[in-house]
Amino acid sequence: MGTKNCLITGATSGIGLETSKILAEHGYDLILVSRSEDKLKTLCKDLERNFSISTSSYTCDLSSLCNTIEISNKIKTNHKEIDCLINNAGGIFMDFEITEEGYERTFALNHMSYFIVTNILIENVTSRVINVASEAHRGARINDDFRCPNKFNGWMQYKNSKLANIYFTYHLNSILDKTNSHLTVNCLHPGVVNTNIANNNSSMIYKTISSFIKFFAITSRQGAFTPTYLATSPEVDSFSGGYFIKSRPVKSSNISYDKDVAERLWTLSTEIWKSI
Repeated sequence: MGTKNCLITGATSGIGLETSKILAEHGYDLILVSRSEDKLKTLCKDLERNFSISTSSYTCDLSSLCNTIEISNKIKTNHKEIDCLINNAGGIFMDFEITEEGYERTFALNHMSYFIVTNILIENVTSRVINVASEAHRGARINDDFRCPNKFNGWMQYKNSKLANIYFTYHLNSILDKTNSHLTVNCLHPGVVNTNIANNNSSMIYKTISSFIKFFAITSRQGAFTPTYLATSPEVDSFSGGYFIKSRPVKSSNISYDKDVAERLWTLSTEIWKSI
């Protein structure tokens, strides 16, 4: 059996960076995606030197649907077999921002990047799809204006995007189950992690609250334990359609099991993807 490989989005900081390091320690070759070309070059060089693995890197702003489609197709061509895909890239945007395609940035980055990357690469992935969600999904509810809210609240939009990650996971699992696929798909809450996820916000109030939360947060290394468990553990070889906290399956919010909402979100996402 050859060396396994894993694709990680948002690979140069926070949970993505630490997940990359841990998988390198496990001997995985890595396909890394990040918006920072300089950070990617430095990370790949360090991982190859320290762990004697092979790396490939792709620079991409995953909030740009055009860029995401382009890079995903390039990866599809260059990597015919990908053992594991970890959708990790994400952000919190307290200020209302519209992408070049006309969608709110949280929706584009946190949800649509997962959807597009996975759907383009699904035939190349041989084993596991892992989606980094969050306990922030509790209390969220996705409305018809999710793609571009009429009344914008940054924190609620982030919560909605994390609920979308779970809907995406569960609906993809139902599709894979019907096709008797060998793939598994699971999602997770990494913990309240001290990362740079919210550092792109200008609000002093939010920065103060964020700093307070980070005082009690776990490290990015600790936050990477559950994604790497789902990527490597034989305990979840055939486990699919789960939501994990601290490497154990738990029940997500009641609303996250609404199959009708999940199907509508899937249909909407497909329409957006195909319209680009």
